[in-house]
Order: sequence, then structure tokens, then C-alpha cells
Amino acid sequence: MGQKPAFFYLRSVRTNCLILYITLIVFHQLLIAQSGEDYNPKKEISFDGKKYRVHNNYLTIGAGKARNTYVGALQFNAAADFNFHIKQHRYQTGIILAGKRFGSYDHLQFHVCYGKRFEQNRYNLAGYLGGSYSSMNRSYEDSIFHPKIVKSPGLYACVQMHYKFKYDLGIGCCFFADFNSTQSLYGIRLELFFSGAYRRAVRGEENLNQKAETYTE
Repeated sequence: MGQKPAFFYLRSVRTNCLILYITLIVFHQLLIAQSGEDYNPKKEISFDGKKYRVHNNYLTIGAGKARNTYVGALQFNAAADFNFHIKQHRYQTGIILAGKRFGSYDHLQFHVCYGKRFEQNRYNLAGYLGGSYSSMNRSYEDSIFHPKIVKSPGLYACVQMHYKFKYDLGIGCCFFADFNSTQSLYGIRLELFFSGAYRRAVRGEENLNQKAETYTE
């Protein structure tokens, strides 16, 4: 790989700083909105003939495109995140794979984050910020193959937006950025949303008399 001009690196640094600034502003606003109401782990709502747990966990799986600052190009990325709560506090742990195409990866990242979530009957919005650890393949070949794995800690942030066609099933997108001293990723991916909110069906008089409730954490 040929040497890149200095303005390329300057532009990448400026872009990374801008994305990090915007992400931190969004995350800050989400935390300010933290509700002060008492935590009730068994709180439920009625919606679409079913009962759902208000304080629930969810899983997201998705894929999309990400800018790799070392390569200087867009790459395929795939990710899976488990989004869970401890009392009223929200956490996320997950993994990202990135590379030239599906099945060919040179960047593996793990992250653990703290965040804030807003959930309504048809929408889910969440933001997370935390630490990451990446393993990157920098192998090269001249007359001999030279294996080289670089590992580095970093800072990870994301904002998730999902539309729920069922209370516990949905689709949406995730904007994310992972910053470290070796190479950074930032991009977007399309995600599937799976929630563990379902409790039971509502039948008989309870179903006839129920009102569609909404709740925001």
C-alpha cells in the first residue's frame, strides 16, 4: 500500500472528531432524560391483545457499510448486540466484524457500553457509549507472507432507531463509531430487533376492556 498524502490523514482526523462530537452530544441528551420514577421490575403494559414487560432486554443483529480509516474505503460490517438492563440502568455488549466483503474480515471488535433507551408501542430508540477492544489483521506479502495482528483498545458509541411491526419484533438502523489509535470504523447498518418483552396473551373480558398503553423508560 502506497504512502497517502498528509491531507488524507488530516481529513480523517477531522471527520472522526466531528462524528465523536455529535455522538457524545446525542448520548449526553439521552442521559439527561433519565427518568426518576421508582423501578418496578414486574411492570407490564397491554398492547395488541398481549401483555408485555416494560423493563425488558433485546437482541439486535445487522449488517451494513463502515468507513475504515486505515484502508481509506468503505467495508462490509456485521454485528450482533445484546442490550440488557440491571434495574433501570441500560447496558450493551456486542461484537463487530468488518472486511472487504461478507465472509472476508480483517477487523474484529468487542464492546461493552452504558446507555439510555426509550421504548414505545411502535418505536425503540437507544444510545450507548463505552469501551471497545479490536483485533486487526495487518498481514502483508512481498516475496514472503508476513502475518501481523494488531490489537488496540478504543471508544465505541452508537445510536439505534427501530420501527416495531410487533411490540417485540422490529427493523431499523444503527449509526456507530469506533475510535482507536490504530484504525477507526464509523458507519451504518440495517438491524433486526428481537425483544424479550412478551409475557402472555390477554383473553376474555380483560381483552375486551383493555386500552392500548404506551410507556417510555
